[in-house]
Amino acid sequence: MISFEGPKVVLGISVSALSTELKSLDIIGEVLPKGEVKDFTSEGDTCSFKVKGGVSIHLEKELANLPERMILRLHTVAPSPVKFSLEVIAEDHTEGSTCYVRSDADLNPFTRMMVEPALNSLFKKMAEGMVNRFPTSP
Repeated sequence: MISFEGPKVVLGISVSALSTELKSLDIIGEVLPKGEVKDFTSEGDTCSFKVKGGVSIHLEKELANLPERMILRLHTVAPSPVKFSLEVIAEDHTEGSTCYVRSDADLNPFTRMMVEPALNSLFKKMAEGMVNRFPTSP
């Protein structure tokens, strides 16, 4: 497994409130970058979307006990072409919470070279989307 980690951002929402917000996967669609991701749908504990190039990603929420600070873990399900997890890690901060997205992916070295720039860009844009959705007080 290869790990990827997005930038840490400060959000104007508590960890508890963020966890509640993320119970509905619709918020994932709201923070995914427009233009790079399309056709987002969610139903219950699953969501799917297409990334540039037409690849469909299907994710399912893990409902088992999550490690400390992890408030959401999704993993791919068929027919997604690559196995990976998508996790949201958060901890309390004086202005609300700090948060970042991380992933563990089952990739060979060649595939890693192809997808690493896209994943890093996706995680950066998701972080920006979270900051826009949950800004700190000016």
